[in-house]
Amino acid sequence: MLTIGKVARRAGIRPSAIRYYERQKMLQPAGRGSNGYRFYSDDAVNLLQFVKRAQSLGITLKEIKPLLNLASQGQQPCNHVKQLARSHLEQLDRQIRELLMLRKELRTLLRRRVARPHANEICPMIERAVANSDKVGLQT
Repeated sequence: MLTIGKVARRAGIRPSAIRYYERQKMLQPAGRGSNGYRFYSDDAVNLLQFVKRAQSLGITLKEIKPLLNLASQGQQPCNHVKQLARSHLEQLDRQIRELLMLRKELRTLLRRRVARPHANEICPMIERAVANSDKVGLQT
């Protein structure tokens, strides 16, 4: 049996994260000692490493919880993981397209000369860049 500190070190997370996962019903201690300390099995370390790795892939705790529930019922959640990966990849591709458009706009802005502001303009470079991007269909 492992204490919360040992589990945290082995999993590479903070003890407060372990307590948070407990509150979220993602993890349960194997038991408590007479001193009230939580004790965990090696399975807890494996579960926490899984959670940490899934998060590093962009999977949220809200998405991880059902995966853990499936696994606790003896089912492999790999098909669900693939669906999540597809969804996250599509979202990432959209974000990359938006960032590339933003990069192009910023480069265009940097090539512009500084013009004198008209009445009520703060900075013509930005105000005209926004006006031009609206014409091109960029989201602001």
